Amino acid sequence: MSIYLQSDKFAALAKAHGHTSYEQQAKATGLGLGTISRLHNGGPASSSSVAAICNTYGAEFADLFTIGAEAPASTAAAA
Repeated sequence: MSIYLQSDKFAALAKAHGHTSYEQQAKATGLGLGTISRLHNGGPASSSSVAAICNTYGAEFADLFTIGAEAPASTAAAA
């Protein structure tokens, strides 16, 4: 089991904060551009990535992440 970003929900939240590009999201969260890209494309999230995103955007874990054997369909479709 791994943690996955629900990229459609994250994109909507980030956009509401004016962060429409991966670069803007990386800068805001303090994560690397490669990490943001991997998360959007269905890669597993680390606990530090979860913390950075939740803290930056004031979100709860369940609002943006899911736990499962594979990425949610919304994330996989975006890949």
